[in-house]
Amino acid sequence: MQHGEAPPVVLILGAGVNGACVARELAINGVGVVIVDRHDIATGATAKSSRLIHGGLRYLEYGDVGLVRESLNERARLLRLAPQYVRPLRLHIPVARRTGGLIQAAFRFFKLNRIAASFPFKAGRGLWAVRIGLWIYDYLADSDADVRYRVHRVGEAGLPAVNSNQYRWLCSYSDAQILSPERFVLSLLDDARRAARKRGVRFDVRTYHTAAIRSGQVWISPVEGDGEDETLYPATIVNATGAGGDRTLQSLGVDAERLFGGTKGSHLFTSHPGLRKALGDDGVYAETADGRLVFVLPCGESVMIGTTDVRVEIDPLEVTASDQEIAYLLQMVDAVFPGVGVGPHDVTAHYCGVRPLPYVSTGKTGAIPRGHAIVHGSAASIPIDTLVGGKLTTCRQFGEVAADQILTRLGVPRTATTRDRVIPGGEDYPANDGQLAARLQSAADRAGWSIHQAAAVWDLIGSRLDPLAEEFACGSGETITGTTIPQSFVDWSIRNEAPKHLEDLIERRLMLAWSRDLSLETLRDVAARMVAAGRLPESQLAAEIDRSRRRLEHFYGRRFGD
Repeated sequence: MQHGEAPPVVLILGAGVNGACVARELAINGVGVVIVDRHDIATGATAKSSRLIHGGLRYLEYGDVGLVRESLNERARLLRLAPQYVRPLRLHIPVARRTGGLIQAAFRFFKLNRIAASFPFKAGRGLWAVRIGLWIYDYLADSDADVRYRVHRVGEAGLPAVNSNQYRWLCSYSDAQILSPERFVLSLLDDARRAARKRGVRFDVRTYHTAAIRSGQVWISPVEGDGEDETLYPATIVNATGAGGDRTLQSLGVDAERLFGGTKGSHLFTSHPGLRKALGDDGVYAETADGRLVFVLPCGESVMIGTTDVRVEIDPLEVTASDQEIAYLLQMVDAVFPGVGVGPHDVTAHYCGVRPLPYVSTGKTGAIPRGHAIVHGSAASIPIDTLVGGKLTTCRQFGEVAADQILTRLGVPRTATTRDRVIPGGEDYPANDGQLAARLQSAADRAGWSIHQAAAVWDLIGSRLDPLAEEFACGSGETITGTTIPQSFVDWSIRNEAPKHLEDLIERRLMLAWSRDLSLETLRDVAARMVAAGRLPESQLAAEIDRSRRRLEHFYGRRFGD
């Protein structure tokens, strides 16, 4: 960039985690960014994931050692830089026999999948195969002694109470969990916005907008017709629309080969007390009858079960969990925890997302590569970089790689990195539970809340609660029905986090879509805060509540009484 020239602006299509990470990398290096999304932030696969930050133990079977090493490095980084969202989680693999699975795993490891498939399938990876995999996993992670894998006998105290008639051992190892990836994306965007302001470059997030190329320029238009069009001359376009990336290229007039062949993954939530008690505070990674590994994970007072892996061709934002998938996951839970008795009526919520995987026409879905790649193209002489693949765990690294290519193309030197950059809300994080309790009590006293209210907000924004406590004291200390979230925090979110619809607050700001106690009254309370803030006309209140209710029923399987 020559002296005196205006800073370049990059258009990013898609406000999910990958788009947010690219935007953050560019902003801290002085490149302007405009993000456009047809929906809200983090609406697609980011919000429909397994909510794990993990190395991908299963990928070792397919020889993806590089991906596992990269994922484990990023897991360690996120545990350090985003402790408000990413927390350690101990996982346990139930094992029934000593042998089994070694020969097939060896062939898959060396990319000989056809030979591996020729062996007759016998359910249950054996103890030797699991131990070898976990040893490699710990070696790649350079794990400390206290978190390395262990082998326990089923029935030992303090472990998940799995089926002792079926399993003999539990192989335990460490990974991490992120309960609020949607809030994580909001923090990434907040950091990018702060960096752009400091560097004096543009940073805009246009949700509920579309982008089209006309006469060599990009037109950005509101989806719902309540605003004006804008023209933009971006230096580069980043297609970060996930599994819908092919549709995005088509809408821009790009004639390209098919890039995406996403598979859908469904997840169930249950507040069944017996299952929550049997699971404890750890997770289980168990094998189904067809050999697929499925997680059973603690999510607050609920339990999440997932995921499936089914090829799908429809719009990624229209997928829902099928009855067959729900039955498949419940069958696995019944086999692992047979005395609990979790049935379809115990499912309080479910959701389904589509992985942005590369297109592979044949073969098992589990063998589709889980790494990431960038495919280059152009439209009307504007370069377009399409992000293919990617995992929640490796989002930062994927964003770094994409940004490096863009910075090189623009002739902008990299002057800053995110490798040691704390994500807002992770600064000065308490070192132990005692320090956290003291910080929560201090914030509660200043905000006029109970400590439970302070804890609920801390879960959403981390240490940002400290400097904001006095601001919250100016609002209502009452809570939203069915939650411990104060109304004053909801008011703050409405003012500062740009929700356009009630669903944006319920699903992605307050994290209530799969909450056990979500009710119609909850929707009414939050919608009333939008009316009070002037963001929703009172005449549209009933319609907005009905819109959110129908979305929750259709995409999350929620059941509301009259």
